[in-house]
This record gives sequence, structure tokens and C-alpha cells, in this order.
Amino acid sequence: MKFSKSKLYLFLLLAGIILFLGISFEGSDDIYDRINRNLEMFGKAYREVSLNYVDEIDIDRFMRAGVEGMMSTLDPYTVFYDKTNKDEIDLITTGKYGGIGVTIGLRDSLIIITDIMNGYEAQKKGLRKGDRILNINGISVAGQRIEAIRMMVRGTVGSTLNLQVQRENETLSFELTRQEIILNNISYYGFIGDEADGIAYIKLDRFTNIAENEFENAIRTLKAKNKINSLIFDLRNNGGGLLESSIGILNKLVAKNSLLLITKGRKKDSEIKYFSKEEPLIDKSVPLVVLVNKHTASASEIVAGAIQDLDRGVILGGKTFGKGLVQQVRELTNDAKLKITLSRYFTPSGRWIQEKNYFKENKFGVFINKEIFSQSEFKTLNGRKVMAFGGIAPDVEVNTEPESEILDALIAKDVLFKFGNYYLEKNPGTKIFVCTEGIFNEFKDFLKSSGFLYKSETGKKFDEIKKSLEGKNAPSDFFLYLNKAVTELENYESGDIDKAKEEIMRNLEEEINKRLVSEKEQIETAFPRDIQLQKALNLLKNSSEYYRILQVL
Repeated sequence: MKFSKSKLYLFLLLAGIILFLGISFEGSDDIYDRINRNLEMFGKAYREVSLNYVDEIDIDRFMRAGVEGMMSTLDPYTVFYDKTNKDEIDLITTGKYGGIGVTIGLRDSLIIITDIMNGYEAQKKGLRKGDRILNINGISVAGQRIEAIRMMVRGTVGSTLNLQVQRENETLSFELTRQEIILNNISYYGFIGDEADGIAYIKLDRFTNIAENEFENAIRTLKAKNKINSLIFDLRNNGGGLLESSIGILNKLVAKNSLLLITKGRKKDSEIKYFSKEEPLIDKSVPLVVLVNKHTASASEIVAGAIQDLDRGVILGGKTFGKGLVQQVRELTNDAKLKITLSRYFTPSGRWIQEKNYFKENKFGVFINKEIFSQSEFKTLNGRKVMAFGGIAPDVEVNTEPESEILDALIAKDVLFKFGNYYLEKNPGTKIFVCTEGIFNEFKDFLKSSGFLYKSETGKKFDEIKKSLEGKNAPSDFFLYLNKAVTELENYESGDIDKAKEEIMRNLEEEINKRLVSEKEQIETAFPRDIQLQKALNLLKNSSEYYRILQVL
């Protein structure tokens, strides 16, 4: 039996991927013979299962599973993309994709619209935050993964979709046309505090191919308004993007001819060193604080690592994600791309910051060269000690993680979201929400009326112990003491909500304001309760402490 066109296409695609991954292997004279033998074996196995397996299978999905299985034996960032998820590549590289301008999330096991972008189709046609999605193009979303639903909403620019939602007790249908959604790299820039202080703040959310231009425009606009005496560069929750964009932005911040980054591939002659090639837009004498957290990754870590190693500024916040690998997107066919890891990157001091040990975690043993880096301690330009592995450790640790257990429980049960609905229904016309002591007490009353039950991890362990002893002849005194301990724990935990008051109030403001104001206003409203940002402001106002950290004499 001959391959169908689609089967042949997928088989040749897999062959191309194997060849693509294999042709650069070193030290094997028979590499091409081995590739051909493996392809022949794979083809026979695929053909045999496709034709003779006891149950009929989707042979295209079966082939894709083979491709994805092969990718899973490598690092977590080497990924195969076909036409079903090509929008992900567009989003990474350009910040653009085809959609309707909504953000969706899982709330109490329901798919809810959590945000509406200004100026796009969803807003124009009247969709609202809080609308519950029932089906898309007649397909129910019940039981589907959130990633799959996002892909259903996205699609080719100009194509249409029907969205059925539930709003309170009403079911509504919307005919929508997908538009090109453009995500800005910079969500906020401006001056913070007294104008005389001249403290500029820039929040960068991603590194697409226009991030450098946006950053330069932000700097020039700020300079036109006021003198920049110091800068806070916020890279928190920035998952990265293009290496070239990170290098471009570093060029605007550090002295000309500074070493910014080193990349090394598998070949000995693959090392590339990146240097700054222009005079910076922000003079190197201007104090700089970079905000980071555990979601600061990839290109963001390249920037933070260079700033730290060159002693150009102070890194403040929590330890970063730890991604020390560089990917490139290679086109396999018109409808298929491969995002493949081609090199490791090292900060100017020589650090490799990779956290996830994919060598150790890989159970298939596909790696021949399991090179282990013996690095542990490095020095910045001024001689400060910095460590390798596991991300960028901040110079000033202001770690807001982990949040309290009770806040986690409130988020998991969607209580903050539900209180937002309750509060706005009671207070129509609210412009900007500020959580006062009175509103916090109202929130506590809401918890009681909603039947919210909170049990800490310790309390759950006690429940497990009691359950494990059911039906066993444990001493009666044991249960007496156990029940007394449970009661004491519950009395102690009854005050947890007040202990977490600041965290809860901050999260309530974020939850409710995202329904009321623009992204810029949301960020501004959060400034007073932003612990890391406030610490950065205090540090910049205390120049002696700032320079002491950098060991500038």
C-alpha cells in the first residue's frame, strides 16, 4: 500500500528533522549510514502500526507524536511547530498574532474572559471582562485545556469565529473577525515621585524584534520631559524573547566596547562574543536598578547578567528563572518550523546560569557529550563575587515569594474574582479601586457569607493522619491529643487572613482595577504597594548605599 500524500509529507518532515539534528554530529565517520538505517527502521515501524494496529489511528497525529517524542529527549526549549501552533513563533519574534483582543483564564473550572484589549474586535463588539465562554464555533470548551482554547480563539487574520458566552443569566453570541494583535514590549514608562528627583521607570514585558526601538523611544521621550537622574528598569515577569533585542537594549545602557555576552555551540569554533558598539543613551554615571523575579528569564537574564557583571547597576528582587540556552527558529517546510537550541550563553564574567539540568533529567540517554561545567564563583568588573547556575542572584534580595498560604487558597477558589463581581455590582461607577481598611473588613465578611473554608497544608496533614488511623486500635488518648492539636491549629490559623492583609489588599486592587482602568493606570495604581519598587526608589535616593553595593569607592 502506498503512502497517502499527507503521510508521505509527515514522514519526509520527520526525516528532515532527524537529518537536520544529526548532520552536525562530530566524531562519527558513519553518521549518514546510521541516519539512513534509523530512518528505515522508523519508517517500517510507522507503516506497520499505521496499517495493522488493532484500533484505527489518526496517522497524521501518530507521526506528530513521534516528532514530539523525539523533541522531548532534548532540552525543554527545543520545540517543533506546525501550522496548528505557528502563531506561537509569530508571538515570540514579532509580538503579533491573529486574534480578537482578549485574555482568557480558568476561574473555578470555568473559562472566563479576564481582560479585554483596547481598540480590538472583542471590545468593539461588546465582550466584557467576566464573560464566561461556553463554545467557540459551536464546539464546547468544557473539559478542554486552556492552551487548546487559546488556539481556538487565535487564527488567521481576517478569519471569523462565533463566540457564545454567558453573562449573568443571559447567553449571548458574538460574530468576530480576527485582527492582527500587536503586543507592546513596553507597558509603562514615566517618572516616579517628585519631579526634582528625576527617577525614570521603564517596564519591559518582552523582547521582540522592535523592543530595542521601543526602549530607545521611551528614553528619548523621557529625556525630552525631564533630566534622567536615575533609572529603574523593570524586567519582572519578562520571559525573554530575541537575543538580538537584549543586546540592542544593553547598547543603550553600558559603555561602548563593553563585553555583553558570550555564546558557545557544540563546535570548538562556534564561540561568539558580543560587544556594545555605540555610546549609551543613558550615561554610565546614571544610577540604574534592574528589578527581577523568578519569572525573569532568557533575554531578560542576559540583560540582568551583563548589568551585574559590568557593575553598571544594582539587581534587586528575587532570583531569576535560570535559562542559559539560546534558540534559533529554522524553517523545515512552509508549514513547519523547529525552534532548536544551538548554543549556551555566558555572562561577561563567564557564568552559565542554567537552572534546569536536562542532562540529569533525561532518561533516554541520547546525549553523548555530558559536559559538566565546574564553575561556581566569578568576579564582576569591580571584583564582587557572583555565582553561576540557577539564574541571576540579585545584589539586593527583596523576595515577595512565596506568598501566604491563605492567599494561595483565595486565588485557587477564585474568591478575589468573585468579590470583584460583588463589589462592582454594589458600587457601580467606580473609577479606580483603592482597598481601604473598611473594604478589607467587608471582604472578610464576604468570605464568611460565601462559605469559604481554609485549611493550611499542616491542617491537611492532620486530616491525613486521622483518616489513616480510622478503624485501627489506636489509644483513645492519642485521638484526644490529636483533636486538641487540630483545635489549637485552627485557632492559630484563624488570624492568618489578618497576617496576610497587605498581600490580600494588593491582590484585590490588582484584580478589580484590571476591569476598570487601562494597563498604564493599573501599573501606576500598584506603585504604593509594590515592595520591590519602593525598595528600589529608596536605594536610588540613598546614593551612598547604592555605590557601596557596587563597591564603587
